[in-house]
Amino acid sequence: MLRKFKGLTIAEMMITILIIGIVATLALSTIKPYDKTYKWLYVRMYHSLETAVYNSMMTRNSMVADADLQGFPKNSNDFCNMLKEYMNAASEDSAGGSIVPKCEQSRDLTIGATSFPENKIQLILSNGMRLWIASNSGSPYVLNETINGTSVNMKYYVVFADINGSRGPNLAQWDNSGNTFWDSNSKLVDIVAFVVTESSVVIPVGPPEIDTRYMQASAIYPPNDENDPEGTRSAPNTYYWAKHDAWGDSKAITEPMSLDFASRFPANSPFVVTYPVANTVNNSAGCTSQNNKISQCYVKIEDYN
Repeated sequence: MLRKFKGLTIAEMMITILIIGIVATLALSTIKPYDKTYKWLYVRMYHSLETAVYNSMMTRNSMVADADLQGFPKNSNDFCNMLKEYMNAASEDSAGGSIVPKCEQSRDLTIGATSFPENKIQLILSNGMRLWIASNSGSPYVLNETINGTSVNMKYYVVFADINGSRGPNLAQWDNSGNTFWDSNSKLVDIVAFVVTESSVVIPVGPPEIDTRYMQASAIYPPNDENDPEGTRSAPNTYYWAKHDAWGDSKAITEPMSLDFASRFPANSPFVVTYPVANTVNNSAGCTSQNNKISQCYVKIEDYN
């Protein structure tokens, strides 16, 4: 007996292709985050770290009786535990999995780190983000700058963060050549770096300084009158652009973002980038670099909802 086989109609084929397309799109979105996801994760990490540092420093300076625990942490263990208290980090015995985070100086990396081993992770946050800490043999690094003829020092630690946790690529750079020629077409990586200063200011370093796929920043200009107390702002741009729009080449200890922390990273660091030609200070908006004095303008990292 001959059997008749019924083929698919055009409508059925179109529906099948549509379903396959939807499933493929969902799969890709779970395997490789879009640029927008990196941007959201990066800014979330930045603000979480900034809030934790600010709150902990306020507590240490005003509520801690022990003089040794006041002020900026004198060693990396203290710094790590300070972050742990305010960043909703998992404890060593409840993190789960094979990776055990631990605040321990023996796990410290250096500012020149090019690899980020899992056995050196010191904090795992409740959202899965993983943190490493870099110190100067357990002590904070010190930035020495001469500003207006005066030598100034600024203590800081470096925090490396894997902003999407154990999910790949778990890289700070894609190849051994580093990100020297980083541009808007370079592949995004998920391990980023932050400088945490004793003034409670968190400084972005590396590719996010010049790549708006990670973050954007605005220069905030002085208010025109009492009806505009917060001042106007520039259109969002790169962090590097916003700094020069606000300050030009001026530096001041009162504006840690104006200081040159990036130059302290060694040349082979994945967080060293080639900067574009800097724009000049925006004098027309009330910013100034006259006599190398810092202006009334400042820089704000933009939020992403």
